[in-house]
Amino acid sequence: MSALVRNFCRYRFGLLLLLLSAVPAVAAAAATLEVGPGKPFAKPSAAIAAAHAGDKGLIAPGTYYNCAFVRQNDLTIAGSAPGAKAVMTDKTCGGKAILVVDGHNVTIRNLTLARARVPDNNGAGIRAEGINLTVDGVKFINNQDGILGAPEPDSTVIIRNSTFDRNGVCNPVCAHGIY
Repeated sequence: MSALVRNFCRYRFGLLLLLLSAVPAVAAAAATLEVGPGKPFAKPSAAIAAAHAGDKGLIAPGTYYNCAFVRQNDLTIAGSAPGAKAVMTDKTCGGKAILVVDGHNVTIRNLTLARARVPDNNGAGIRAEGINLTVDGVKFINNQDGILGAPEPDSTVIIRNSTFDRNGVCNPVCAHGIY
């Protein structure tokens, strides 16, 4: 092969690489991370830890003695059946809540969050520390606080179709269902 042909081939290959590098990367599709017996994740916390922005954690009905830090943005955590039959109970993370939500634009749906207890009497079903939280079809039962939010003036908390039952502690003062 002549030097002219080799140089031409190198030039075309280099141009092809340059063109390919200019093409924007295709965003990966959002994943659904399934939790429950026989599913890829045994505990909600494992699926949430493995999730990326935009993913959905889908929790099968059952009782999970588990808590989780939710650090990803645009995440949905949902029970797979209506009626909040996926129950997270009796365990808190960071001395705060069953779900400690630091991520932004998080949706929590169709879960029961029960019996959050911490030494300072502020154990919450959800500790909302990120920006913009949507709660839909969630039952908060017998927690020290239902939802406890951090002071974030640019945030909105939307609560739909949810139940707050027997939340609060009156030692030394009464706590709140939503605070």
